[in-house]
Amino acid sequence: MKEMKEAFESYFEKLNKFSARVFCTKPSVSYTETLNKGLLISKPDEDGEVAWRPIIQEPFTGWTVVEENLGFALCEELKAYYSSYLFLSMSGKFGSADLYFQPISSQENLVGIISQQFKDGQNAFPNTQIFLIGNAIINNNDGYYIYYDNVTSKVFCYEMETQKQVLLAYSLIKIIGQMEALG
Repeated sequence: MKEMKEAFESYFEKLNKFSARVFCTKPSVSYTETLNKGLLISKPDEDGEVAWRPIIQEPFTGWTVVEENLGFALCEELKAYYSSYLFLSMSGKFGSADLYFQPISSQENLVGIISQQFKDGQNAFPNTQIFLIGNAIINNNDGYYIYYDNVTSKVFCYEMETQKQVLLAYSLIKIIGQMEALG
């Protein structure tokens, strides 16, 4: 858990510096009514953008419910990923891939987020313990998705049309901690 929090902190520090240098602002996202207001630190600007900040999550106690719903135990790295920080946007460059992780923006809906990401992973990889956690652009192809294998800790991108798979790493902690922030 500690390593995952440190990886997130490293990434968020890079994101803040990137946003300040490139946009002269805090990290921002397009405003919608459904955003977790607890993460927002500004009102929407004239372009409909709102500044936000990540928040450390309170300890999550719903793992029994999550694992009963899934039918298997989650590995510690995936538990740490889902329960370390709430965030509205996490995108970065890792190797030749531009990665865009799906937000984890509400602890109240964490069970639903995990269940949906597992269900989405089953569309491409049925009868596995694979989760769809984001999308990616590799070699100018935006048809890739980011998957996490709960059994092996493998993080990879997969493009369904060509069935091409690109291994990113065997550690989500490594990817989050090392990726360079994108706007």
